Amino acid sequence: MPLDSQQLLGQGVYTPREAARLIGSSQRDVLRWTRGNKKNRPVITGYYRFLEDSTEISFSDLVELRIISAMRNVGISLQAIRFAIDFAEERLGLARPLLHEKFKVDGTELLLEAAESDADFISLSKKRPGQKVFKEIIKQSLSDIEYDRDIAARWRPKGFAQIIIDPQRHFGEPILDDFSISTSTLYREHESSHSVGYLSKLYEIPAKAVRGAIQYESSLEQQ
Repeated sequence: MPLDSQQLLGQGVYTPREAARLIGSSQRDVLRWTRGNKKNRPVITGYYRFLEDSTEISFSDLVELRIISAMRNVGISLQAIRFAIDFAEERLGLARPLLHEKFKVDGTELLLEAAESDADFISLSKKRPGQKVFKEIIKQSLSDIEYDRDIAARWRPKGFAQIIIDPQRHFGEPILDDFSISTSTLYREHESSHSVGYLSKLYEIPAKAVRGAIQYESSLEQQ
């Protein structure tokens, strides 16, 4: 059964493919991390799965997946990531701790404490200084996230100040903040017209904003 508009309102909605594109990962990883498989439980449970057993991804899921992807990129195993999330939930007393601003502040110390209890983290620390790795992961993954009442609420992609990903607007699709125009729309139309000036006049927005949207979408294609 398809999700209705009330279920989508304010949550953001992305297909696994769209989510993978935004976080620089693969659709297969997004599905594995949110749904698990016969051998392993999911790393996180997607918001919409509770509603309709759907594979769609919410904005909250997207933020969590971005951090998981960053951890995987430096060689941290899924087993270790599950352990760290469980550990943080227990110590912080918060469901889905990766979404909380408190995790942004305390997460490094909690993960380091978890490292002393889990062999996978210890094996990583033999290769690199664990503290530096965890601090960089958290810094890079959460520095461009904005919070409301301690919960991740919006994402402003690094290097693209005019662009926002906000589940309250356009179902979480990346848009130009000041003009509420989808970056993917501008990108697709530029592929046809090959003219920034034309799109600037058509949408009555500055050419600089059009170029920013195109550059952002191009950066996603190159990931």
